[in-house]
Amino acid sequence: MKIAVVDDSKEDAQRIVAYLEQFQQEHGLTLDIKTFYASFDFLEEYQGDYDVIFLDIEMPGSSGLEVAHEIRSRDQAVGIIFITSLAQYAIDGYEVQAIDFMVKPVGYYNFSMKLEKAFRFIESHREQDILVSNKEGIFRITVSDILYIEKDRDYLLFHTKQGCSQMRGSLKEIKGKLNSLPFSECNSGCLIHLNCIKRIGKDSVVLTSGQELPLSRRLKKQFAQDYINFMGGL
Repeated sequence: MKIAVVDDSKEDAQRIVAYLEQFQQEHGLTLDIKTFYASFDFLEEYQGDYDVIFLDIEMPGSSGLEVAHEIRSRDQAVGIIFITSLAQYAIDGYEVQAIDFMVKPVGYYNFSMKLEKAFRFIESHREQDILVSNKEGIFRITVSDILYIEKDRDYLLFHTKQGCSQMRGSLKEIKGKLNSLPFSECNSGCLIHLNCIKRIGKDSVVLTSGQELPLSRRLKKQFAQDYINFMGGL
């Protein structure tokens, strides 16, 4: 587990680090912990590779909530736990799907309960995410957010509910990574998430987003069977 502690108060940050070290000893874990005392330093380094982020809401420069919005634009799966001096700020965490919040001064029992909750969240998302690497950095995409993946020369385009991301790669490689997940090939250059299908027509597939994609005659029978199997049969 890779964990970041982002808090402009060294005293509060060091308390969380001490709790993390105590927790890993009690549970026989190995935690990779890194501390940041400025939101700018954290965002400059962030590449979507943390599992849990303890994030102070009230920080100079970019607030914890602003940082969380930036994180969520890149990573839908990381667990965020807010730390705050004022409980009324915690309600803002729902905007960025925070796991929970803790009010300062944080006690160890409360901390350990929140961390266990974060680990359960990570475990439930672990096999549902893929990493996309390009010149802008490394991003984690939740599989359930993918509408379809298409080949464009030497690149793969990941069309998601949030937008489009690309990385170098082949359709064969990504098919191998998604082998056990509900994707099917509708034509030689496109994989569709079966949960995003609204209708299968004669020569096209209409997605729940309203997009219409071509359906290969050669692949139509297998594609339709994959969809039927996914839906539990007829």
